[in-house]
Amino acid sequence: MIKMLRIDERLIHGQVAMVWSKALGIKRILVANDKAANNYLQTISMKLAVPSNIRFDLQNLSKSIKFLDSPKSESQVIMVVVENFKDALSIAQNVPKIDVINIGNYGLLSVNKHNNKQKQLDTCVKVDDIDLEYIKQIIKLPFQFVSQLTPNSSKKDIKKMKIN
Repeated sequence: MIKMLRIDERLIHGQVAMVWSKALGIKRILVANDKAANNYLQTISMKLAVPSNIRFDLQNLSKSIKFLDSPKSESQVIMVVVENFKDALSIAQNVPKIDVINIGNYGLLSVNKHNNKQKQLDTCVKVDDIDLEYIKQIIKLPFQFVSQLTPNSSKKDIKKMKIN
């Protein structure tokens, strides 16, 4: 069971590895990212950030979807972390059992990815027109879709926001 599909361009860090995993009772964290799956140093650094009692996996997007859509994943308590809305949409369209899609930090760490004007969607979420197109598609799916930085911070329902 996927307790949370988190969109966070930092992937694994303290909020995800320690705070969210504890709050949700996570037993496995799966990072679904094509670039990181081929980067040994990034893999090792993320693995070190995850508590020893939680299984950590890093796979490319297609392998992640295949695993998450298999009966093998149903008995596990999993948090999936992706770097962007495009990857979140791919998983959400192919995996029917997701409790919540959560946006953590997005659009703040890097220079404007698509060279488009960015819009502040929430305190820690800046998106551009390309991101908004993916968000509009995610909104149509039957999942709870929120922006929430930590379990103790306020939660905003993305489906109730006016997305232009």
